[in-house]
Amino acid sequence: MNKLRSALITATSFAVVGIIAFFTINVSWLNPIKKVLSDFSMTDIYYQILQDTSEPEQNNMITIVDMTDLYRRSDIADVLHQIEECHPKIIGIDIVFEGLKEDTLGDLMIQEVASTYDNIVFSYKLLYGNRNDSTETVHSFFADSIPALNEGFTNMPRQLYGGMKRTLSIGDEINGEVRPSFITKVTEGYTGTTVKTEDKDININYTPTEFTILSSDSILAHPELIVDRIVLFGAMKEENDMHYTPLGKIAGVELLGYAVNTMLQRKNILEVSGIPMAITSFLLAWLVISFFLWEGKKVKDIKNTTVRIILSTGFINGIILFFWWALFMWIAFILFCQFNISFNVGWAYSAMVMRKTATEVYTECANLFNRKKN
Repeated sequence: MNKLRSALITATSFAVVGIIAFFTINVSWLNPIKKVLSDFSMTDIYYQILQDTSEPEQNNMITIVDMTDLYRRSDIADVLHQIEECHPKIIGIDIVFEGLKEDTLGDLMIQEVASTYDNIVFSYKLLYGNRNDSTETVHSFFADSIPALNEGFTNMPRQLYGGMKRTLSIGDEINGEVRPSFITKVTEGYTGTTVKTEDKDININYTPTEFTILSSDSILAHPELIVDRIVLFGAMKEENDMHYTPLGKIAGVELLGYAVNTMLQRKNILEVSGIPMAITSFLLAWLVISFFLWEGKKVKDIKNTTVRIILSTGFINGIILFFWWALFMWIAFILFCQFNISFNVGWAYSAMVMRKTATEVYTECANLFNRKKN
């Protein structure tokens, strides 16, 4: 009977949380809270813990060449030639060369680079960033004149410059055909294998990582940092290409580095959701609520009035609840670090917090039922 009672109280707790969530989503003046909750992920907390408590991993596969200070296409072409002299495995260029410029020589030099080297992945974009709806693409000006140009789209998820960037696409359906993204093409170029192109996103693994970053004028001085590596060529200091991530605001080319590294390491973050999430959350909340019901009975049996009053206070109950939550957080963090599994304990914790309200509701309902029965 006690187990059934605690299960019913747990279910009531989730019902209370669900009602609050419903009003938060549907009441207009609560929109700010809705936006905060919709953009919240437990993985952000895990990454922050990693960032604050451990040294970043050193990545020796990816080098980022910063082209922030390069404005002319002729200069960009010169730097790309220098990179090729150092024999990288693959180069990913995070720039779309839209249209011709007044610098005719620069246009010719960029086109010559594109036609000369077959280990470069060029970017293109889906119009307006609406990947799920758009069938129009914007390519570099030379794309139509170079057969089988190696390229992939670099569009971020919706809200291009707003919201937290946690995912990136492997491929997308364009005009009835699933085409590979930029990170897919770069990964294939490095590994020499074909990635199964699917119309889906990957969860980027943001385990703090230190990539090699070279300025555009130091290429030939450090060939050892380029040979046989992936070179991502893009702007590290361009404000228009900065994105919010669980690690803070980072450049788009660095975000691409994290995404490529995720695919290479095969450490895609698995988000627990749906039925497994619901069942696990219920069991965790049920365990804690059962403990508090048991603890409440034990406290009532204590003969010492002072001790009984102290142990019955909300302060003590709050401390106990905090330790339960800390235990679950610690277990979830271990799962995240060791197995790349992300579990959101927020729903379970919310139900735990609402246990007293749920107990009162359950008690009133039970009393009403018994009165009608009698």
